[in-house]
Amino acid sequence: MSENRRAPMAKYVLLMFILLAGCNTDLYTKHLVSNNLEPGESIPLTGGYLELKHAQNKSASFGMLGNIDLNIRRPVLIALQVTGSLVVLALVFVRRQQTFGQLLPYVLILAGAIGNAVDRVRLGYVVDFIYVHIKHHFHWPIFNVADILITIGMLLLIQKAIVSQRSGLRTGGFAD
Repeated sequence: MSENRRAPMAKYVLLMFILLAGCNTDLYTKHLVSNNLEPGESIPLTGGYLELKHAQNKSASFGMLGNIDLNIRRPVLIALQVTGSLVVLALVFVRRQQTFGQLLPYVLILAGAIGNAVDRVRLGYVVDFIYVHIKHHFHWPIFNVADILITIGMLLLIQKAIVSQRSGLRTGGFAD
């Protein structure tokens, strides 16, 4: 294989590894929590700031769509997650000529979306377990590894957009 063909192949192999590692890490950590903690049970990790707490999220992020009947909500959420995953996959395919760094955010988002979609299809809910709070006065909604992957991917895309916008302003034009 020529040197020109190896570099792109290595990029795709690494991106596929990240996708599979992200999905598997998410699903494995959810499996561990589900098998070792009852829903609602928690294990403090730091003095009043971080816990492992088994939660079954039957709604969307931050409890969105929580007021919709479960018989409607579940298929809607599954359809949204599958559609979102397909859109991100299509973006990766369309942008496949981009660099590793340009494709990485999409792969991280896809890994997280697939992990949560697998839970939703298999269990009817998403297993969440990372609970960050300040002595229970301020608390962030419980989340999981998939949510972390999606958040990092989105932050990388936002950072890219900000850098592109600033570059476009300096040159007087629009950057890609």
